[in-house]
Amino acid sequence: MEDIERIKQRLDNVQSVAPILTALRNIAAGSWHMARARLEAARIFGDELSAIYRALHRHLHPEALQPPAEEAAPAGRTLGILVIASERGLCGSFNSTVIEAAEQQARELGHQGYQVELLTLGARATTYFRRQGRPLLATQSLPVTTVASLAFVQRLHQQLAGLYETGALDQLYALYTPYQARAAGKPVMRPLLPIQLEQPPSPEELATEPIIDTDPELVYKRVLQQWSVVELYRCVMESAASEQSARYQVLDGATNNSQRLIDELTLSYHTARQHAITMEMLDLVGGAGLLKPRAAGSSK
Repeated sequence: MEDIERIKQRLDNVQSVAPILTALRNIAAGSWHMARARLEAARIFGDELSAIYRALHRHLHPEALQPPAEEAAPAGRTLGILVIASERGLCGSFNSTVIEAAEQQARELGHQGYQVELLTLGARATTYFRRQGRPLLATQSLPVTTVASLAFVQRLHQQLAGLYETGALDQLYALYTPYQARAAGKPVMRPLLPIQLEQPPSPEELATEPIIDTDPELVYKRVLQQWSVVELYRCVMESAASEQSARYQVLDGATNNSQRLIDELTLSYHTARQHAITMEMLDLVGGAGLLKPRAAGSSK
């Protein structure tokens, strides 16, 4: 009977956890879908900004195209790495992979003569580096119940731009995990500040001459601001999609394992009950004397 009680207790425990795992998996699936949708929207918006920039290029003076922010920073100056991790766990090796990449990049850039400053986005990265005693230039938590919004990223961009404008940083890169549908991506570095736009188009690439009523330089400055925000937003959404994808896979595996364990424990429980009932029946039959052997020579 003790084995039956132990099996029943394990079965009850797993059955109580299984709905929680299923709910967490469904939440991860919804967040995953939201992050992918926002990532696609950011890509489309970025393409539109790129098209506007390419159309404006021919209407701008050369001085306007070479702002100080676009000048390359010499080696040995302060370089910041924004490490984008997650706020919560249950996402496999997602956080450890990006943290290891950040440590490797910091070592390599330090050997190249840069003064590397780390900035973290997500509690997991912040907690890790603080435990290691690594000084952090800035930290920021991510929303827990939803995917980061554009307004959230705009506020974050203002904070980062302030560090750049005050001279605390000469260059800023984002280190994040790019989203891949089938497998976990390898962390990459994307430049954020100074702004690096693509090469201007050749005359043959412009099929029609754009009509520009506003001052081209004002539009150009606005495009630069939006471009920088969108680049950061894309990095955050790439990381969010990768995180939720990893979390969904972990929780889906846990949900399937819990169901398999429930089936195994249910079978073990019924087998143990049948065995116990059989033994009790044998005891009853034996106690009633129905299996008492016949006395030798009782019949001729």
